[in-house]
Amino acid sequence: MSVALDKRQTTVRNHKTGREENVSSLHPIFKEELHFVAYQPPPLQSSDTAAYEEWLERMTFIENDLQWLLRLQYDSFWCQAVFDGTLQNCLDSYLRFAPRSYDGVEHLPETGREKQQTVHRLVFMVCVRMATYKESKDYFMTPAVFGDILYENFLFDIPKIMDLCVLYGAGNGQLLSKMIGNIFTHQRKYEDDLRATVPTVLQVFDNILDQCGLGSDQLTMEPHRLEEQLPGTDLVNMPLSQLQDIVTYLGDTSATLNAFLEIYPSGCHDFHEEGFLVRLASFYERIFSEMRTAIKERPWPTDSSKQSIRKKLNQGRHHFVKLFRQILHVCCLQPVIEQSATGHDVEGYIEDFISVMSASLSERRFLAAYEEKYPAQDDLDILTQTSYTIDETRLSFISQGIASAVEAYGKKQHRVDSSSSQETEGQASFGDDDSGQQRSPPDGSEHQPGYMAQAGACAAKMSGVEMDSLISSVRDLLPDLGEGFIELCLEEFLYDVEKVINAVLEDKLPPSLTDLDRTLPRELAPAPHSSSVLDERQNVFDNDEFDVFRRDKIDTTKVYKGKREKNPLGTEVLDDKSTRQSLKPLFDLYGSVDADSIYDKSLYSDAMYEDEYDDTYDSNAIGAEDADSADELSARRQFVTPRILRGTTREQEDDSDEAEDEEHEYKRDQFIQDPAVLREQAAQRRASQAGSRRNFDVKGQGKGKGQGEEVLRNRTWKEKNKGLKANHNRRALADRKRGK
Repeated sequence: MSVALDKRQTTVRNHKTGREENVSSLHPIFKEELHFVAYQPPPLQSSDTAAYEEWLERMTFIENDLQWLLRLQYDSFWCQAVFDGTLQNCLDSYLRFAPRSYDGVEHLPETGREKQQTVHRLVFMVCVRMATYKESKDYFMTPAVFGDILYENFLFDIPKIMDLCVLYGAGNGQLLSKMIGNIFTHQRKYEDDLRATVPTVLQVFDNILDQCGLGSDQLTMEPHRLEEQLPGTDLVNMPLSQLQDIVTYLGDTSATLNAFLEIYPSGCHDFHEEGFLVRLASFYERIFSEMRTAIKERPWPTDSSKQSIRKKLNQGRHHFVKLFRQILHVCCLQPVIEQSATGHDVEGYIEDFISVMSASLSERRFLAAYEEKYPAQDDLDILTQTSYTIDETRLSFISQGIASAVEAYGKKQHRVDSSSSQETEGQASFGDDDSGQQRSPPDGSEHQPGYMAQAGACAAKMSGVEMDSLISSVRDLLPDLGEGFIELCLEEFLYDVEKVINAVLEDKLPPSLTDLDRTLPRELAPAPHSSSVLDERQNVFDNDEFDVFRRDKIDTTKVYKGKREKNPLGTEVLDDKSTRQSLKPLFDLYGSVDADSIYDKSLYSDAMYEDEYDDTYDSNAIGAEDADSADELSARRQFVTPRILRGTTREQEDDSDEAEDEEHEYKRDQFIQDPAVLREQAAQRRASQAGSRRNFDVKGQGKGKGQGEEVLRNRTWKEKNKGLKANHNRRALADRKRGK
């Protein structure tokens, strides 16, 4: 039966006494005398041949030593790992100084990159073997002893574990997660060390703020004297190397913490219990805005160094926001999602989330950056879908606070002026950087409404008079500025005069305005084509031959100016009596009343036309088969001379009218009837109505004589229906009165 390494005994000879002794197989006497060299980072410039050759030789030694170590048996490997201090120094130096994934070794030659990759892989294999207590059924170790060996001999500690995560987490996340879980499982003291690490990280944040002049003791509410140094100015005046160290340290710390918590999510609870989230948001709010301002304002030897620092700062911002999200998701949101499905109580997790977000509402710059990558509305929707009843006022308060932060400090796409030149690499604004992360505008400008993503494309344009008034207001305080420069500033800040003046006085203009000439004159817009009323009118006579507004040539011979005289042509026609002689014989015939018919005259029989004759059915033999005689069918009606052609006198017409009146007597229409007849008819109608009306006796007999049933019944009916008469139907009577 196999025995664990920690319980296995080996017989050895004592050189001093010469006796054989039984010692543990895990003993320093089994350690090989080998010196492992420490790791050094590659040279920054491969052109330095001597430094590069020295580094390459060192890497060769490390490679050979680690390969020899991995070929050792299980017991020999552990003796070398536990008791060889040079091995621990080699591993620790590599974990501390090895280039991270965001640093890169592209400047090294191909041989150097291959050597770095080989050592990188060997270090990871050594660490994985040290984190495994059982390799086979013959080579293993007691789990409890294994945990003690790791902890007591400092084979692993919290900084080493974090460095392992940031170095190997991207490509070996699953294996690394199992390895670290194995370490924390078999040695619970690492949990205590991790819990003690959180205050240390927070103290590091405070130390960074103190070095930057942003410590709590320097940010008092008391007014400062003019000669005193204001908070934040140390970043501008501090040595460049110190500023680079601070920015690099921020980026490395945030990336390391983020990688560790992604590989080992259980560690998020230790950070959350120490109030790490609120402190993290506060640190972000105070440090990064001042850092951006310092990078923008301080002089730089080269543009490449400025861009390198700016890139690392943006990486730090990205990792800090991601770190906040990781802890918040693991400690608050993920338990809500998992336990709400099983019916467990999620009240505590929801309250933690609301408490953290409410406490972070004052850190508006941080909230704007967080909202850009992780919309808070999605998290609030998760909370509202649970069975726990949440006060809508608290959620609304959080939503409104985040919306206000985004409105004040959110980003928008910068407007590109046609007059401004393209930005060079050294003058690039905070947009998309090389790492793919969104850059932010410098502090003091990112919070302006001009950077709002919501209002940038929807901002209303000012008219000429309103723009002149705003420009005049700015020039009253800043007369040295050009009107063109002021107009561009007003457009960038959404026409807010106060914010334009503050940005100019504090020299916190956005990058799109920084390089412009401040005396830039205003470009007057070309006068728009004045459209007259005649161009806008629409008329039925448009484009006709006399439209002088759309035609250049008009035929003036057809145009008469002034008042036209009466047409003499009509008078001449009326005065021409030449046709009277030719028409006189015809009128003589019509004028004779003694003539039987004008058709008897052979001269005019063919020329005359009977206009009152209906010849519709002349071509049809209508009634030919009837029993009527032929004379009756062929007989013509009696001829009647038209009145206009009659030649009678006025007296004859009067006689004919009297004769007709005698023959046809019409009944006279009496418009006004006889009043007596009308009165008689009205009396008859009243009499008929009175006969049909029922007589209701409500008076009855005198008092004390008693009343009959009919009188009582009439009184009851009158009481119930009194609203139909008397003064109770005023509306009906009023309508009746108006109808008369």
